[in-house]
Amino acid sequence: MGNNRYHRQIRHKNSQFSLVIIRSKRKTLALHVLPEAVEVRAPLKCSWLAIDNFIESRLDWLVSAQDQVKNQPRPPKFLDGEVHEYRGALVALKVVTGPSNHIEVHDGEILLQSKQPYSEKYNQDIFFKLLKSESQRLFPVRLEQSVVDFPLTVSPRGLRIRRMRSRWGSCSESGEICLNSLLVQKDIKALDLVIAHELCHLVHFYHNEAFYELMDLAMPDWRVVEGLLKTPEVGADENGQGVRAGSQFALF
Repeated sequence: MGNNRYHRQIRHKNSQFSLVIIRSKRKTLALHVLPEAVEVRAPLKCSWLAIDNFIESRLDWLVSAQDQVKNQPRPPKFLDGEVHEYRGALVALKVVTGPSNHIEVHDGEILLQSKQPYSEKYNQDIFFKLLKSESQRLFPVRLEQSVVDFPLTVSPRGLRIRRMRSRWGSCSESGEICLNSLLVQKDIKALDLVIAHELCHLVHFYHNEAFYELMDLAMPDWRVVEGLLKTPEVGADENGQGVRAGSQFALF
């Protein structure tokens, strides 16, 4: 990011925040409260006055959100005996020592063979490879079916899959859809919701009334299904359209 990252210290109601302001190619301001930092995401051309006003208007929420994050359960470690979410279920992680790295889901548990079984970072990389492999197999199939089932004729201009820190999915102005590989951990209906959301952006690029009307047609129970995307232990978001406390990820 280079010169597009800025650090700032702010005090409010006896609380002190270390903010990281990140400018990038996006259209809206967003605020993310994570266990390790508070991040403000801003468009490249957004004025500093607009950014300051955005932060100032959300200081009370920041205090509350930080308290929520501190009181949330810790995220699971990538060590033997920990429990992780996979395909919408809580599954035990079994880590064993082996001459090579390998991971598979077998008999209701995630079996991870590791050269360094006591290294959480090493095991985490192996775990994410499983999610990447599964997402590459599953996501194109679900996208193709979702296009068929969509109430309007849409044609995505490609699919990218990558692990993202703060978005479940995105849609570019050119029509390319990007999905977060971490969606493999969620129920299949949650994956279909994110895909439907991005397909709606092919018709209505912004979150306006017409967009949500189309969402209601594409998935009438999407507001209920959205609960499957919650990840309570990782953070809280505020994007100017309401608090998404308890979830690090947002649909944009």
